[in-house]
Amino acid sequence: MSKGRTKFSVVVPMFRTEKFLGELLQSFDAQRRGDYELEFIFVDDGSDDASADVAQAWLDRSGRAGQVIRQENGGVSRARNRGIAAATGTWITFPDSDDLLSDGYFAEAAAAVHAATSDVVLLSANVWRYEEASGKRADVHPLRLKFRDDVGAVDLAERPSFIQTQAASAFFRLDVIREHDIAFVEGLRVAEDAVFASTYLLSAPTTIVVPLRKSIYYYRRRADATSAADSYKTNPDFYFGRFVRGYLPLLELAKSHGDIPRWLENIILYDLSWYFPREMNKDRKATHLTDAERAKAIELLRAVLRQLKASTIVNYRLTAISPEVRALMLTLGDNPLPEVGTVRLAKNVAGSFEICYLFRDELPTELIESDGSTVTPVTAKTRKLDYFGQELLRERIIRLPELADIRISLDGRYRPLQYGGYYLGSSEATAARVRLSAAAPLKTTALWRQMAIRCAAEVVCYTKAPIPAPTAVSKGAALRRQRYRAFIRNLAKTPRFADKYRDAWLVMDRVASGHDNGEYLYEHLRTERPDINAWFVIQKGTPEWDRLSGLGFRLIPYRSVEHKVALQCAAVVASSQLDVEIVEPTPADFYRHKRRPWRFVYLQHGVLQHNLAHWFNGKDIDLLTTASVDEHASIVEDGGTYRLTADSVVMTGFPRHDAILKAAEGHPYDQRSVVLVAPTWRDSLFLPKASFAARRKLRDPFLETDYGRNWMGLLTHPALKQLADEENAEIVYLPHPNFRGNTPEVTYPDHVTVIDSTPDIHELMARARVTVTDYSSIFFDAALAGSRIVYFQFDQETFLNGSHSYLPGYWDYDVHGFGPISTQLDDAAKLTNEAYTAQGGQWPQLFADRIARTLPLADGKSADRITELIESKFRV
Repeated sequence: MSKGRTKFSVVVPMFRTEKFLGELLQSFDAQRRGDYELEFIFVDDGSDDASADVAQAWLDRSGRAGQVIRQENGGVSRARNRGIAAATGTWITFPDSDDLLSDGYFAEAAAAVHAATSDVVLLSANVWRYEEASGKRADVHPLRLKFRDDVGAVDLAERPSFIQTQAASAFFRLDVIREHDIAFVEGLRVAEDAVFASTYLLSAPTTIVVPLRKSIYYYRRRADATSAADSYKTNPDFYFGRFVRGYLPLLELAKSHGDIPRWLENIILYDLSWYFPREMNKDRKATHLTDAERAKAIELLRAVLRQLKASTIVNYRLTAISPEVRALMLTLGDNPLPEVGTVRLAKNVAGSFEICYLFRDELPTELIESDGSTVTPVTAKTRKLDYFGQELLRERIIRLPELADIRISLDGRYRPLQYGGYYLGSSEATAARVRLSAAAPLKTTALWRQMAIRCAAEVVCYTKAPIPAPTAVSKGAALRRQRYRAFIRNLAKTPRFADKYRDAWLVMDRVASGHDNGEYLYEHLRTERPDINAWFVIQKGTPEWDRLSGLGFRLIPYRSVEHKVALQCAAVVASSQLDVEIVEPTPADFYRHKRRPWRFVYLQHGVLQHNLAHWFNGKDIDLLTTASVDEHASIVEDGGTYRLTADSVVMTGFPRHDAILKAAEGHPYDQRSVVLVAPTWRDSLFLPKASFAARRKLRDPFLETDYGRNWMGLLTHPALKQLADEENAEIVYLPHPNFRGNTPEVTYPDHVTVIDSTPDIHELMARARVTVTDYSSIFFDAALAGSRIVYFQFDQETFLNGSHSYLPGYWDYDVHGFGPISTQLDDAAKLTNEAYTAQGGQWPQLFADRIARTLPLADGKSADRITELIESKFRV
């Protein structure tokens, strides 16, 4: 392009990044020499730290050309615009002040400029992730494929997948920016980079870009999660501004030049591919929005998607978009759903099949046939796809008896069935192809294991996930893994193990502990049903292993060779937990057919109060047991968010409740003296797991958290000390298992007994006169044992709106609760004192009535019911 020296203007916006800026400056110092020159423009956006002073000192020390501009806080876009106004280079770039650049960053860019034609308008650097916590740098960006080869200049009109969404990692021609008066949208705090880059490309004389494979831009992922990308809940632009001031004006600009280009559609879809899945993540879901705000978010999405071509939505593949989200995008854009790929068949529970289909608007007229005869479903429900409360697209779930062949007609049109998940492929499948595919019934039994897609004509798949980041797995390691898998499978075939674990029931609670529904179901099987080949799985070398071994349990060490072999032969795995180490104890490829041979029974840990559809729907649950009327209804109800249907969710009661009732018989209420303080945990207080099955650690010291201050405040409150002194009350603190061993700095008062190991919780509840908790399902068990309940919910507003691993569900503490509620420490202490000292007639009968209605199966026969249910349902 230019045979002279290229001048790059480097604009660095700064806001409270003093502690990171030094690393960026070091990367500037390390730049290789080349046929280019640099000017540095640091724009301090009203920082209250020394960022500007650090930048000025570096300019003075290094002798580099540049300046430091100071302005009142106005946001990154205003800072960048100030930099544009001051720039004198030919090209301009905008690295963030907390990121880093490779040492050849500018040399490679200059070489590309010199080698390119005059038509090139944008240079795109290769973005890698820099993990601040570990110092690791990884080539894992979703758009990394455009750097796979040195492709040279690329025209986006011909290669619309080579999109540019970041301004920080791009170089722009300053003459184009000034000729068309292009600026960052000031005040916009999300998608501002994509909007600027797209506005620039729409205005530029060409759309020719050059990917710079060797110019590496290291994007910092901060250890303290304080990046702008992590502050969505306090950023109104996240749900509204990105559309109102970003994409909608951008689309209008595009239409003023003609048709909306495919590359721009891809940029918007790239953004939305991250936007929609957040609604399925309890940490990211927009629970903090009002109903009106969620409706507004949907309308803005519709305004954008109506302008995108259906073919682009269907064929987009730069990042993974689930078929469900892709179908929702089509629906919000007022497009019909494809007839191919939106009806699926899944073999789920033994003896039955499941047909699911996506539909928009009204429920269609269904006709299901087998061998020419109409089939009546075992059960059916309509599931709400809970994205911002939208009701335009829903899912139908139908359970059928196991049949030889099936076909389905919706509103008089036979629809092609496929195995496994939904599949939205090329939009080029014609109506003729659909009719050909749907003409014959689907032979279900013979093709199940092949997971085949039955289509009469070939349909090209455009829904592939992005290529994963490369992993360094040697051929030797792969061969050793293959041999180990074969060893486990072959061991399972030997008479010794095949006979030992044939049709076994493997029962668990947590990996390293019992005292939950798993243990009490196993105890029932051991004593009452020795004909069932039952085993209990737990980590060896733990106190719980020794305890259960002493009780005569048949134990299998968790994840041992014995465990992996038993999983090859088992008929049932039943557990009170749903974590990945329970439902996926070994990878699927360890099993003979690459799929687990056993059925999973989720016994639950406690009565469900909150909406855990985001958690349950991602797990392969064959049978779920419940104990409460409202809990059960919330899962199986028509129009709810759970995929589970009435034939796989059964109200049986809990085996743990059997044990609680038995223990409570020996402790009349007027002889009880325990005040049990048993709050649940807070997900936000803990760091992620460091490894598989590892314990999570606290982010901050316990007493520096609101949680620690409030619960320690209650335990040390004078009102509880008074109960201990004057009423001989035993104040017992039962920390959640996740806190045990995580609070060594905490000192407890003499009147408080701390249970810092796995206790006989049922004996403890049977002795409890009052139980104080927050949101823990322990209150169901305590109430069943006869304890009075007090709720202390100091963080009610945030907790009940998705800050923990829960989302709001059917349960309303004011309507369904078993006791009074307090949000203030002093009030909680007062209510605890009143609950302990109140005579029988002084405690509201309302709470006793609610308990009786909510838990109707308190008869000591739950383990019997579950055993009989598993036998009949799975024919074991």
